Amino acid sequence: MISVKVQSNFAKKADVILKKYQVNASRHVNRVLNNFRRDITMNMRNTPKTGNTYERGGKTHTASSAGNPPAIDTGRLVSSITMRPATAFGKTPTAKVSTNVEYSQYLELVYNRPFMSKESKAYKQAKAFSRKMAKDIKVS
Repeated sequence: MISVKVQSNFAKKADVILKKYQVNASRHVNRVLNNFRRDITMNMRNTPKTGNTYERGGKTHTASSAGNPPAIDTGRLVSSITMRPATAFGKTPTAKVSTNVEYSQYLELVYNRPFMSKESKAYKQAKAFSRKMAKDIKVS
């Protein structure tokens, strides 16, 4: 009896290609993440201080107006913004920017001072940057 076995190496090559894609996609997501965090900070620093002025603890603070990122007062909020970068493990590279400051939700939702929600300038900048950089996600 004569037999010939025909076998494909496609699965091995597909795994290599998938891994390269995941590494490139993770790198892209992390570039967007870093830019998003930087833009949040810069937008808070450069926001127009056209809101109410008040005194607290012997210092005067002028707030931002509605629709603009919050103006930095003590620096607590801006320094609390943390990142969890994406890794090349898993099917979908996911990164996270967050803050645990309790008044952040009030600023975003109640006082209309968007700084990291979908309505914020930083989010829109990150989305535009992501689209621009998407061409870098390739396997060669």
